Parts: sequence; structure tokens; C-alpha cells
Amino acid sequence: MKLSELNPGDIAVIADIGHIELPQTVKRKLLSMGITPQTKLTLIRRAPMGSGLELDIRGSKLCMRRDLADIIEVVKTND
Repeated sequence: MKLSELNPGDIAVIADIGHIELPQTVKRKLLSMGITPQTKLTLIRRAPMGSGLELDIRGSKLCMRRDLADIIEVVKTND
């Protein structure tokens, strides 16, 4: 499932980051934000118009655009 498909309060683990070629700057940005495979995250909320997501990842809160969340595959967990 895609990160963008999670509901607020859902907990998931990142499985894969994009099957498309990402520019090196985008890859670096994802790594610097802690978006790496096998990382646990919680979706806190969505932006009112659905254009962004707020995540709790590794003890930090970050916002991500929906188009970027569309290329991140996650596995939903119950933890």
C-alpha cells in the first residue's frame, strides 16, 4: 500500500521507496528526513485539502506532499 493511502492514526513500516528514477536531490532529502526502508511511522493527519500529510517518524514530526507519499510503499502494522 502507498503511504498516501494510510488513515490518520495508522502505523506502518516503510517497505520501498519508489520504483521510478528519483533525482539525486530528492533521494538525499528523503534520507535526511529519515525516510528509509524498515522505518516505522505514524500518520498524524492530512492537510485540509488533501495535498499533504503530517507524519511522526523517528520521534520527529514532518510534513510531506502527497505526490511524494504516492511513491513510498508501506506495510501497515498494529503496533
